[in-house]
Amino acid sequence: MVAARRMVRRHFGRDHKPPQRALARVLTTTAWPFAVLVHLWQLRRFYGPEAMPIRRAPGAIWAAMRHNILPGEYYAYALWRPERRKNIDNYLYSHEAARIFKIVNRPLHSDPIDDKLAFHEMCKAHALPTPTVLAAFGPTGVLLEFESGQPPELDLFVKPRAGFGGHGVERFRWRGGAFESNCGRRVRRPDLVERLKARARNEQRTLLVQPNLSNHPGLGVEANGALATVRLVTGYSVGGDVTAIFSFISFARSQRITAQQGHVVLIDVTSGRLVPISTQNSSNTAKSNTEARNGLTFIAQKPAPILPDWPAALRYAKAAHRLCSNIIFIGWDFAFTHNGPVLLEGNANWSADEYQSISGAPLGHTTFAAVLSTWLRNYG
Repeated sequence: MVAARRMVRRHFGRDHKPPQRALARVLTTTAWPFAVLVHLWQLRRFYGPEAMPIRRAPGAIWAAMRHNILPGEYYAYALWRPERRKNIDNYLYSHEAARIFKIVNRPLHSDPIDDKLAFHEMCKAHALPTPTVLAAFGPTGVLLEFESGQPPELDLFVKPRAGFGGHGVERFRWRGGAFESNCGRRVRRPDLVERLKARARNEQRTLLVQPNLSNHPGLGVEANGALATVRLVTGYSVGGDVTAIFSFISFARSQRITAQQGHVVLIDVTSGRLVPISTQNSSNTAKSNTEARNGLTFIAQKPAPILPDWPAALRYAKAAHRLCSNIIFIGWDFAFTHNGPVLLEGNANWSADEYQSISGAPLGHTTFAAVLSTWLRNYG
């Protein structure tokens, strides 16, 4: 991981000419101290002084100046603790992760990781379970019509063809002869197509319409509520092997339609068993786990429960990664339904925040470092 961090600095601005790179380095170095102070002030304002105690601020500022670490991650990973401070270079930091991935990944003209419609076609062609695309609406017109010309009388989920973090998603419940959106608006069946056409045109992006999936009954959450989503990160080695690196499950907070920024619990990638809450780190993220334990009987079970059909989820993720071998590390999103695990999408620019915050351990102590090191040798 130390070599990876050095390489990030060495390849800084590599897409630009040397004079531009040199100027960018000077400007970044000049602005960095001020940016760190602003970042720290914003965090204290958002999370409150209890979560970001001022007595830790000098250490956070020193880590930013000495190790190029943002204060948010200094607090999240409790890097003031001696046993963590000595491994400070073994964490994967968010602002460096995208640069590392850019170095090792090989972009393709048509990439199913960045294109959710292409992802659906890839899964369909290789018999990997994924939600059906019922219709697709682009800025200039309809790309794929509903089979009968009108939306089916069932719950639907709309998401952008490209995007992340759950931005732009919308859910429609079929109730009383009409669709009701998560915003509370009722739309008649014949009007939904025109509404989606208008939205795609106004937002200048393609929207995909899929059936709204239901949670597996064994997860202990409402079947028709927001999907509990599993993130599974895999790595593709130089020899062509796919390795599961880490995983966690997110349970949506109340009144949300996605699990983003929900209650997070780690998963043992070998067995699919949830990591008991009592053994996880008592950071801000672990606080969410306590809230989840109070509301979700699945998490509170003893011994810790195992996710249904976990071996199948591993098998699907590894098969999908072999089809996308140009990207070395991929974060796969799964839903566990009554029909088994279903691949939702893949993410090339994922974050290790949840894993490192909850476990308290750096990603460099996992198989991530071993896979990464084999590829970095090719870049000198």
